[in-house]
Amino acid sequence: MNALWAVVAAGRALLDPLEPLIAARQRTGRVQIADTLADVLPDADGVLMVGGEPPRSVFAGSGEARRVPLGWVGSDPERLRAFARTAAEVVSRQAQELAPGPAVLLGQWDQRALSLADEVEHACGVPLFRWTAERLARRELLEALRCGPGLALYLGHALCGGWVAYGGITAAALTARRMHPLGAMLTIAGDAARCHRTRASFCDELVVRGACAAALGATGKSRHDTDRVLARSAARALTKARTLGELLLRMPEDALHGYRIAGDPAAPLIGAAHALQVAAEIRAPAPDAVDAAIVLEPIHETVFTPPRYLTSDRYRTVVRAKSM
Repeated sequence: MNALWAVVAAGRALLDPLEPLIAARQRTGRVQIADTLADVLPDADGVLMVGGEPPRSVFAGSGEARRVPLGWVGSDPERLRAFARTAAEVVSRQAQELAPGPAVLLGQWDQRALSLADEVEHACGVPLFRWTAERLARRELLEALRCGPGLALYLGHALCGGWVAYGGITAAALTARRMHPLGAMLTIAGDAARCHRTRASFCDELVVRGACAAALGATGKSRHDTDRVLARSAARALTKARTLGELLLRMPEDALHGYRIAGDPAAPLIGAAHALQVAAEIRAPAPDAVDAAIVLEPIHETVFTPPRYLTSDRYRTVVRAKSM
């Protein structure tokens, strides 16, 4: 309750729309309002930058210097107000003393993504609901996420406009119907935090549209071996992390190179009041169930028809047989 949360904004005009979030933070700890990043007190646990250019790192300070999780949000007043309401709702869950979680695992119906999802499940020491694309269809996933989990971890391909999996998921699709916001969304894939000319990135859209209080994504292409390190370390860190910042501080800094945070860097990984109960009731069929389906992989421009709900080992066997 004594944590210091700082906001860096040039002028009162940028602070007024953030009033709901600032007030929520004042109820749970200390708040510093600074004009520049250099003015932030050294014991800050998270810094939110408003306006200007997005930072190129998830941390302010690195290496031997103290690392402070660093988030960013644009300066449009209406979008700031929408973000502030969402982030304040998530912060208020701390005051209600709700438990962290639930965490959900999302991912593409792709050989490498499914294998990595298996590894994440084995590495995670907390309850993890697996809603990868071989188990839930697009409509089912959009409905499931409305319960507002504490954390969503996505594996697979992504673009600056959204996830490739599930036939394509954009921020607009996620928020088309009223939903409880997630604590944070982690997209372990390339381009999700890359701004395309004048258009905001997928991660930025997620936070200003009210899908979550914070979103982590890469600003460019990413390597699968690096993403594998990030995904596995995130799964292990979940056992001791209560906020996004705490989670990132327990992950390898080198692997986070090229990633940034959209929104509140200290967002609690706490879901809505009944999120755990609702998530437990979501029907995600066991991998042994078989149901033929056509899956389009736009990244590779191939169409294949493996049985649905396969484990990664069985998936590899089927795809290999289809290619012979």
